[in-house]
Amino acid sequence: YVGEISPRKLRGFANSTSSFFWSLGKAMGQISGQRELLGSQSLWPMLMASCGLPALVQLVTLPFFPESPPYLLMHKGDQEGCKKAIRQLWGEGQHQAEIDDIMKEKATMKNTKILSVLELVKDPAFRWQLYMIVILTATIQLCGINAV
Repeated sequence: YVGEISPRKLRGFANSTSSFFWSLGKAMGQISGQRELLGSQSLWPMLMASCGLPALVQLVTLPFFPESPPYLLMHKGDQEGCKKAIRQLWGEGQHQAEIDDIMKEKATMKNTKILSVLELVKDPAFRWQLYMIVILTATIQLCGINAV
């Protein structure tokens, strides 16, 4: 959501920032789970319940956020809703260039063929990317971070 609602020039930064905070949250969970902090038997329920606070904040605040402008324009075809969401997110101003970019992206996606999983595996152009994704995903699963 953060990557979609951010302006084009800030999209990479927004995506990187969310990944950073995701990793920071994992590290904080690892640290707070140490025996000296919240990892004891008596404090274990508090450690497990600590993830409920961010979920509650998200549950309460998300209904007040607008839909993603690219989603409104590309999937629903609602140009007025897109303009309203952009004004709500980015403030008043001239945002026609961003809307034009979304329209160009929609036209590009319309001409793009969606591959099935089998076609993706058979296509040699995607083979190295697929190998890398499989290796990275497997090493993350096998390193034990999820078990900890």
